[in-house]
Amino acid sequence: MGKKLNYTTELTKINKKEFSAVYLVLGTEEYLADNLKKAFIEHVIAPDEMDLNFSSFDMEETPLSTVLNDAESIPFFGERRLIFVNRPAFLTGEKAKHKIEHDIEGLIDYLQQPSPSTVLVLFAPYEKLDQRKKVVKQLKKTATTIDIAALSEKDTRKFLQDTIANEGYTITPEAFDTMIQLTDANLSTAIGELPKLFLYATETKKIIKSAVEELISKSLEQNIFLLNEMVLKKQVGSALDLYQELLLQKEDPIKINAIMTSQFRLLFQVFILAKQGFQQNEIAATLKVHPFRVKLASQQIRKYDEHTLTEAFEGLIETEYRLKTGQGNRNMQFELFILQFAEGKGIGKQK
Repeated sequence: MGKKLNYTTELTKINKKEFSAVYLVLGTEEYLADNLKKAFIEHVIAPDEMDLNFSSFDMEETPLSTVLNDAESIPFFGERRLIFVNRPAFLTGEKAKHKIEHDIEGLIDYLQQPSPSTVLVLFAPYEKLDQRKKVVKQLKKTATTIDIAALSEKDTRKFLQDTIANEGYTITPEAFDTMIQLTDANLSTAIGELPKLFLYATETKKIIKSAVEELISKSLEQNIFLLNEMVLKKQVGSALDLYQELLLQKEDPIKINAIMTSQFRLLFQVFILAKQGFQQNEIAATLKVHPFRVKLASQQIRKYDEHTLTEAFEGLIETEYRLKTGQGNRNMQFELFILQFAEGKGIGKQK
């Protein structure tokens, strides 16, 4: 009976060359998935057997019958075959994007009696599978499931702190908090930024806040989060400077406004649900957004009253209308909005 094993325990077994015939790697944390792929390749087959005994298939491009033929083949000049199956959307309730006929019954048959000389690994980058499907039920019985769901902020912090310490570095609390914010508490993103920080702090072995701010680039969403903060604080000069910077980066005014509006909509939703007594984790589940985004929104709304949030949100909606209907200079619409909002005049409804 296959059972859900945690990532660290199963990775240790793979490193000891203790393999199952079939694995289901379920979840969206890319860094953990990449680590598992490297471990499988390193320990299941010898380097000189890669060309003969390793295959990787994308189920949005390749039919299952090809995978099954490969899985049932005897290894060439080696002990095992290793097969990766990527993006098996047929395990979910999602509608197929590509019209490929998959031999689901063939897979069910294989799972009932998998080849002892093949290690078959299904990488399912989804939050959940369709538990009603016969193939999913059979997979749960046969496969060793490794859970790589996106980590909570707490677990991400712990993983990163351990990684930094293991490399022989320290990081100040302020620098660490800034790194978490700039990477949206996403483990894969944060891990990808560490080499730059390690290189920068080679001599001191200490990562400080200024290094994090200098080296980790802000995404468009993060820049717009800052822009919204400047709007609410009515910091007109800073808001206009950042907006002009985004325009110089060839960002589209309509796109900027749309993201600003989306972020304000989230602020409102969090504000309303918090008022009704919902906790942050309940709000995240209700709105289907990452808990870290809810945490940031909760921190923001504490600083402002409902009237200020409403006024800014309505101003952005009106600005969006003007942009989409071609009223005036499109690059000037945000400037008009921020100036009128700062003066508390509201945005005139000129339709």
